[in-house]
Amino acid sequence: MRTAAVRTVSVLLAAVFVLSSLISGTLGWQSLNQQAKNEAQSDNAEYAHVELLKLEKLPDGTKTQNPIPGAAFFLFTEGGEQLGGRYVTDGDGKISVRLEPGEYYFEEIFPSTGFSFDKGADGTAISRYPLTVTGEETEPVTVTAYNVRLQGALSVQKLVQNADGSPLSEAQKQQAFVFDVTVSDGGTYTYSIDNGEPQLLTSGGTLTLRHGQTAVFESLPVGVTYSVTEQPVAGYAVSGTGHRGSITQAGSTARFTNLYAPGQTETGSLTVSKEVKGEGADLQMEYAFTAVIGGQREAFILKHGESKTFPDLPVGTAYTVTEADYSAEGYAATVREYTGQITGSETILLPFVNVYEPAAEPGNLTVRKEIVGDNADPDKEFTFQVTVSDDGIYEYTVDGGETQQLVSGGTIVLKGGQTAVLEDLPGGVTYTVGEIDAAGYLAAVEEITGTLVGGENALALFQNRVPDEPQEAATIRITKEVAGEYPEADRDKGFCITLLVDGEETAFSLKPGETKEFEVPAGAQYEVREEDYYADGYSQSITNGTGTARSGRTVEVTVTNTYGKDRLEAEIEGEKTWELGGYDESVLPEAITVRLLCHGLLVEEELVTPDDNGEWHYHFTVPKYEADGDEIAYTVEEAPLDTFIPAYEGYNIQNTYLPPIWVDPPVIQKKVEGEKAPETQFSFLLKGENKAPMPEGSEGNTKIITLTGRGEAELGRFPFEKAGVYTYRVSELDGGEEGWSYDASVYTLTVTVTEQKGKLTATQSLEKNGQRARELVFINRYEEEEPQNTVEIGGTKTWKHGDNPEEKWPRSVIVEIYADGELAAQRKVTAKDSWKYAVELPRYAADGHEIVYTVDEAAVPGYDKAIHGYDLVNTYRASKPVEPDDSSKPVESDNSSTPVAPDGPSTPDNSSKPDNPGGPQTGDGSQTELYFALMVLSLTALLVTVRLRQRGTYRRNHRRR
Repeated sequence: MRTAAVRTVSVLLAAVFVLSSLISGTLGWQSLNQQAKNEAQSDNAEYAHVELLKLEKLPDGTKTQNPIPGAAFFLFTEGGEQLGGRYVTDGDGKISVRLEPGEYYFEEIFPSTGFSFDKGADGTAISRYPLTVTGEETEPVTVTAYNVRLQGALSVQKLVQNADGSPLSEAQKQQAFVFDVTVSDGGTYTYSIDNGEPQLLTSGGTLTLRHGQTAVFESLPVGVTYSVTEQPVAGYAVSGTGHRGSITQAGSTARFTNLYAPGQTETGSLTVSKEVKGEGADLQMEYAFTAVIGGQREAFILKHGESKTFPDLPVGTAYTVTEADYSAEGYAATVREYTGQITGSETILLPFVNVYEPAAEPGNLTVRKEIVGDNADPDKEFTFQVTVSDDGIYEYTVDGGETQQLVSGGTIVLKGGQTAVLEDLPGGVTYTVGEIDAAGYLAAVEEITGTLVGGENALALFQNRVPDEPQEAATIRITKEVAGEYPEADRDKGFCITLLVDGEETAFSLKPGETKEFEVPAGAQYEVREEDYYADGYSQSITNGTGTARSGRTVEVTVTNTYGKDRLEAEIEGEKTWELGGYDESVLPEAITVRLLCHGLLVEEELVTPDDNGEWHYHFTVPKYEADGDEIAYTVEEAPLDTFIPAYEGYNIQNTYLPPIWVDPPVIQKKVEGEKAPETQFSFLLKGENKAPMPEGSEGNTKIITLTGRGEAELGRFPFEKAGVYTYRVSELDGGEEGWSYDASVYTLTVTVTEQKGKLTATQSLEKNGQRARELVFINRYEEEEPQNTVEIGGTKTWKHGDNPEEKWPRSVIVEIYADGELAAQRKVTAKDSWKYAVELPRYAADGHEIVYTVDEAAVPGYDKAIHGYDLVNTYRASKPVEPDDSSKPVESDNSSTPVAPDGPSTPDNSSKPDNPGGPQTGDGSQTELYFALMVLSLTALLVTVRLRQRGTYRRNHRRR
């Protein structure tokens, strides 16, 4: 009977252990699942945000905050394992990644265009940038890396030649030529002339050279665009090569050759004079003027009666001369500004008259037209626009003829020698007279602006020259070339170019290899410019890009662009093909991963799927050259596929199908020892290690095989799709059946799969407890045990008193035990028993059947009972509460917060469980701990019970002996 009781307890404890394991396991899984979800939502709290920041360092070592995009890096663990492919800094100079705790380093492989690697104190290049992630960071881990901007030189050379080939005179050798130098970054740079003393020049400034001299800027940033233009000098026709371009590390040269041919270049001059009128005027007062001649600005001062002449101005040179405003000092300027151009060898007179404190009376405006030169057409008409600041309507006459009306902004038409007079204009108004139609003649003065002075006559004199017999025109032929390698996509790229002829712009575009011709007047100053394409990877240089067009000559201008070698990209294309060996396409994967490698390191990878035609193509666009200029050798590989063998030809991949094989492992042999062994079901566990393939009927990496009694059972066929060594463990599960001793042997089955000539073959080996074995044999022994004749019936009494006062809690309860429905025993249970009871009763009835026991209790007034197995729970029924009387105020008392409850018996309720516990809550620590504690206690009790069984078996065996 004792044996039966122990067996019963063993079964119950095993059931409790399994149940609590399942519950606690479920809770644990749910908690981990929630934790994983939270971590995913927080972007994995253990991982740190890491930023690499690439900044510019100046050649002198000064660190800046200028970000550098386009620098390329690899990322490695401290042990050299590559993480990801190629990382490139973005427009903010940053690379952002997330890394788990550990040691890492970035390895720079390509500096950005126009930059070089940073250097250490010993001059060696710095390309590795280590970092540490602790997992406790609250701010991003920042790694700062620097690149040093490359520098190049700009040389400006000057040569002078005589058109007739004669030697230069000493005066020609000493002739100074002025150059305007502009750099796109607007910086200030140092240059020297013929290795002389260093001088500073800010972008937009000038330098002066003589014949044979060279100015060299040693340290201009690579990639900036420069422009060098020469100011015209009378008698010299200029030809410039390389006047515009990009600074390269190899250096750039702007070469200017001037041809002295005085008969071919006519010059004129400007004379600015100053007159002051009015009683009380200060005749010693200085007046400031600004002259912009040929694009060059010059300031000067004149007094009353003084003049300034600008000689040797080439025909076609534009000018504007302006006097400062002195109206605040009481001086009104009849003319404040002249605009025009040099039209011939004569001197253009520009008189400026100021009147001191003019009378407050009307004045006159006179517009006169003069023609110089031979064979003037007396009937040719010239149109002028007259604008007056008060927008009035005025009357005027031409050579004293009929009176006509002019609205401000209207026009007057004059012939050579005629004069128009607008009388009685209000004193103090400003006027502007401009010639808008020179009728093909050359206008020496194009526009005059001034103020009407009371009692004075403002003269606007316009002089036009009859054009000489035109010289034969010159031709400018502009050709577009792209040198060396450049992207295939740019074969039809249009490059925007501008031709300036005497300041007039013509914009157009040319593709590589195209040419465009322009006919320009002889003697015209021309310049060819191209937009800056450095951002697109192109540097530029222009041959014969600026100069003087000579009669009947053709100027060959070549605009050359060179694509930066460090920006060249390789277009790598490949195709994936399949050799299926007669199998249909159902064996093909949905997608494959193709990786592009450089020196064994991953550069990029692409997920490849079939196109609409069922073809598998892939494409990579990557740098073509290393940082040192050597061409990069790339290779491709694919992520391994279990059932295919890859073969590589260039960048193409062919996969040959490798059919899987099926292996029949040894069968399980079950042997039984002992007398009167019952037909019992035995279970065996097959477990695969390291993702070893499993037979049909498996769940994950395990499979349970069952067998009733002695005999054989199959593990199932193993499918193998690739070569490898696969390990399995086979053992028997202890079923806990009475009388049985289970075989505890563990077998290790090793299957070695190899591939030869496109086929898989397999060999097997078997070990038992570490020793070589030939068969899977498990031997169980059965020994019949004596039945136990008694059983212990016991349980726990639980009270839920609610609001029943403690003095009314029940002090005891009577538990009734029924055998097959008949009362068999009663037990009084009190708090002294910890509200627990236990009674040992017969297991079997007189006729031999096992008795079924149930429990009940004597009714407890005011409590509802619930029975769970042998446990009883009593819950207090609260009486209906009394409605408060609102007609009177509540009585205040020291215990007013304590609710009044009806009387009734109860015991202390020490439970901290929720009043209405539901199913297990995800992450509920209290429930998990409860079930885990129950599981541990059950397992301990089960082990103790098994130990008792073993001791009992030991005693019985010794009694038999």
